[in-house]
Amino acid sequence: MADWDEIKRLAADFQKAQLSTGLQRLSERNCIEIVRLLIEKGLIDVIYTNDGKEYLTQDHLQQEVKDELYVRGGRVNLIELAKVLNVDFGKIEYIAKRLVERDPDLHLLLGQLIDASYIQRVASEINQKLVQYGEINIGQLTSTYDLPTDFIINNIVMANLNKIIFAKRDPTNAHIFFTQSYIARNKAKIRGALAAITKPTMISVILHLTGVPARILSMTLSEMLITVHSPGGQYIPQVYQRMQSQWVKDYFKQNGHIMHDTVKKLGVWDVRSFVQSQLPDEKLVNLNNCFIGNRLIEQVKDAMDMCITSNSYLDISTILPPALSDENIEEILTHVLTPSIRKQTYVFGTVILTVNFMDDCVKGCQELVQEHAKRAVESGNYQKYMAEKMMKHQDVDHGAMDEGKVDKREERRKKAATGKGGGGAQGRETKTKSTKKHTRGNRGNVSDSDDDFEIQSNAGGKKGGKEPHIELITAKEIAKVVEKSLEPEGLEMLAKDVANHYFPILSKQALAKAHEMYEQSLQKSNQNRRQTHASIQEKLNTLYNDIRLYEKGLKLFAADVQGQLLKYLLKTFGTDMCNELCLYVASECNLNTNFNAPLTAEQRTKIANDSGAEYRAPLLSLCKSLTASETVEDFLDKTEKMMQACSMMLKKIDKKKDRNLILCHKHGLLEQLTNCDDSALIMHLAVLIIFTVSTQTMLHASGRHVSAILSFLQTVLTAEDSKVFNKYHDLVLKLLSTENSTSEEAKSSAAEITKQLGELTPVVKSIASNFKKAGVTPVE
Repeated sequence: MADWDEIKRLAADFQKAQLSTGLQRLSERNCIEIVRLLIEKGLIDVIYTNDGKEYLTQDHLQQEVKDELYVRGGRVNLIELAKVLNVDFGKIEYIAKRLVERDPDLHLLLGQLIDASYIQRVASEINQKLVQYGEINIGQLTSTYDLPTDFIINNIVMANLNKIIFAKRDPTNAHIFFTQSYIARNKAKIRGALAAITKPTMISVILHLTGVPARILSMTLSEMLITVHSPGGQYIPQVYQRMQSQWVKDYFKQNGHIMHDTVKKLGVWDVRSFVQSQLPDEKLVNLNNCFIGNRLIEQVKDAMDMCITSNSYLDISTILPPALSDENIEEILTHVLTPSIRKQTYVFGTVILTVNFMDDCVKGCQELVQEHAKRAVESGNYQKYMAEKMMKHQDVDHGAMDEGKVDKREERRKKAATGKGGGGAQGRETKTKSTKKHTRGNRGNVSDSDDDFEIQSNAGGKKGGKEPHIELITAKEIAKVVEKSLEPEGLEMLAKDVANHYFPILSKQALAKAHEMYEQSLQKSNQNRRQTHASIQEKLNTLYNDIRLYEKGLKLFAADVQGQLLKYLLKTFGTDMCNELCLYVASECNLNTNFNAPLTAEQRTKIANDSGAEYRAPLLSLCKSLTASETVEDFLDKTEKMMQACSMMLKKIDKKKDRNLILCHKHGLLEQLTNCDDSALIMHLAVLIIFTVSTQTMLHASGRHVSAILSFLQTVLTAEDSKVFNKYHDLVLKLLSTENSTSEEAKSSAAEITKQLGELTPVVKSIASNFKKAGVTPVE
């Protein structure tokens, strides 16, 4: 019962609620839930707006899209539609695709909806532009309407061609359309401009003056069968071509030649073909930069024959047109000079000299050859050259001998293995003729013989060295003589060329003449060689004896001072002996001895290495002993061996003559002391004199050894004399120390020292001159 009562109560409330409609309303939330429920059950199909406050049906949204398209003139952007209609872009895109599928006049392009009215309006605007400008480019329309090129061409222009758009498509460029009147107007401009042109004109100039597009000009020229000459891009009128042809014919007929540059100035690019086409009957010679006719060639040949007949000269430039350059003349000469003519002439630039004419010009050089050959032999330059050449040949011969030894060993082995009988010559021994060449038959021109050439080649191949060379006569000297002969003819400018041509010939003649004089001088020099050998032997004996005597003096000193004196002795007298022997060996071996100063250690070593085998070892040992010897005996022993190698005799020592030599040495020192004014040298000479007198020996010492000698003489001198010498020695040292100073104090000090030395100098000279040995036993 309770449940039934409850149902009745609820029914009454529901009926009451129905009767009171103005009092009970649904809330916004309830409405939203109800609509959502209906959409879920598929009872309704609506679209939400972006803010969710409104609902649209598909048909209503479609109608609104059409309305917006109409309002916007037939073209609307879908993104702008989504903003205006406040609907999601995806829904708008879906509606747009449905509209395009149903209506073929609608187009969905690049996110834009376009209808037929917009296309017709654009076509109308394009036609207006064509009427205004005469032509239009699709590329410009693409940027103007912001539409793809293909869409504009296919859907707007081509679809409305000859309907709304009245134009013609350019056959060479599918993106250009033009009107027929525009083409006719431009062709009229082109024809008028071409008719007015009378000289070659650049296409760019024609375009600039007429204002016609380049493609229309090209098309018009093609239709008119007019060729444009590239690479210059020029238009050449027919009247100008006729003028070119006539000018070339007249110029060549008058001058016999025509320059390439002249033809190019007429506007012709292929000069060779053009000239040959205009002068088909002429025998043309095409040079580097011009054409010449056969008439000029014959003229040059006639002049050449006359020149050879008269043994004279010919300047080609005087009979050829001035316009031709030296290069052109050289090319002409290649066509004119036959082998027979070349044998009789020489060509120097544009001048042709016959052989006889040139020989007459060079006759005066024979005296020059004779003079220079004689001078070379007298000065020794030719002898030096021959010595270097012989050394070079000796090096090559040694290499050839070594190779020959190896070959002979191989040959002996083969003979030992096979026997003398050879099967290739029917078991007999065969002789072969020697193919070796000798220089005996070519003495007149030694430097140019075949043997010399072979030696040069071998030497260059084995050692890479240069063949010795001597220049007896110069091209400059020859040119001075030749210039005097050419000057009367006005050809002095060719003196150098002629001299350079004859220089090798005259050099060979001078060399041959010098060799002849050299052989004559050898005969005389052999007679003088014995006298030279004797004089050098005498000089070496003198030096040998002096060194032996000086050795006795230096042995009286302590070991340290003795070593210094030994070095000084070998550096002076020892070096003189070694130099004499080196120069003698160099002369014997024909080595280079043209030195401006005394021989250095390197020069002595080089002479020793380059000398013959009999001299090399003893001379190298002697040169080394100058610095390596610890005693005089060692140096003298090596000197004696070297003199024996040079076939020189060493005189037997005579001790009786030693006293006379010591006495002569003392007198020589006294004479120097008497005539000497230098205080340092006076001190040096004085102590040497006292040493010689007191010890009866000779001493060879330098100024730096004066202190040591003075210390040695303290036991010989009296106390008073010793005091004088010590004071004088100290003053000399002070004076030498002040010489390099520039101060006033040093100058005044030097003056005072000089004054004191001047007072003591007579005393020192007197002591040295009057010194007598007192109870000193002579040292043997």
